[in-house]
Amino acid sequence: MLRPNSYNLNAQAMDATIDLITHVFSLGVNVTEIYIDTIGSPVVYQKKLEKIFPTTRIVVAKKADSLYPCVSAASVCAKVTRDAALEVAYEQFVGAAGGGEEGRTEAAAWGSGYPSDPRCSSWLKANMDPLFGWGNECRFSWGTAKDMLEAKSAPVKVEWPEPDEDEESMKVTQFFMSTKDEDEQKGGLANWFGRRVTGEVF
Repeated sequence: MLRPNSYNLNAQAMDATIDLITHVFSLGVNVTEIYIDTIGSPVVYQKKLEKIFPTTRIVVAKKADSLYPCVSAASVCAKVTRDAALEVAYEQFVGAAGGGEEGRTEAAAWGSGYPSDPRCSSWLKANMDPLFGWGNECRFSWGTAKDMLEAKSAPVKVEWPEPDEDEESMKVTQFFMSTKDEDEQKGGLANWFGRRVTGEVF
């Protein structure tokens, strides 16, 4: 399985929240209070947002949709928007895959995106490539997707080595230079290439 770049769900939620608030401010809306349902630690989430938006009162709480009516309304709007987006995305997916009109009439055949949705888990199983997994339509760090990719039934599995800290800090030029000790350890042709040719060679 080729390893895709991982984008943590908490980081996604934070980035999306910051983008939404920034966009609303850019429209000139006078926002004085913001209420957010947290993912992760509410204290850490709130402190980060307060640093970015210091002039606005921000409340981050667990189960905020059950505590504040404005968050409840936003949650309903988000779910309806997500369902509509999934249908549009599915139509584009079928079109890109060369599917016929009969596939497009099936409303969001990949389901809601919840593991409890049998359409979702069935679609994941039926459309998983053993090497590439899925396309951009699936979040690989999602537990349901991870479990399927790591299942014994997956015919291709690759163990990726963790990079050393030293490797990450190396400069590109260091890969083209060798130390005197390394030169002496190399023998035969490996030691000869790159050196001046003298009469001794002939």
